[in-house]
Amino acid sequence: MNKENLQNRQLKIIDGQLIGCILYIISLIASIVIILNQRKVALNKEQFLTSEESQTIALTNKIFILLLIIFFLYLNYESYTLAKDTKQDTSSLELQIIGSILSIVVALIGLYVVATNFENTNLQTAEIENPFA
Repeated sequence: MNKENLQNRQLKIIDGQLIGCILYIISLIASIVIILNQRKVALNKEQFLTSEESQTIALTNKIFILLLIIFFLYLNYESYTLAKDTKQDTSSLELQIIGSILSIVVALIGLYVVATNFENTNLQTAEIENPFA
């Protein structure tokens, strides 16, 4: 493997991780908005989102998180193949791939919870408290 190809593959992974982290920050901001709105509801103050808007944001955010986790699984696999191609130890990368797969399961469960309660006009705190699941 030539040096330029190796560098390009490394940069692709690093740039992907940077983009993924920025997208996670956007997801966190969406979660914070929902939580602040739920706090107003709990305090019987005027909320800035309707129930439908909160539900839509929560559902969209869960789908977004699932896609991000799949993207990170892809990046982990790319890191694994790069390490394998350069004859490096891949054991920790194999564990990262397993962790990503487990994260997909957790994200699917979180998405299921929000999706099955979507028509419920009372968004439950447990549905929004963990923006990574």
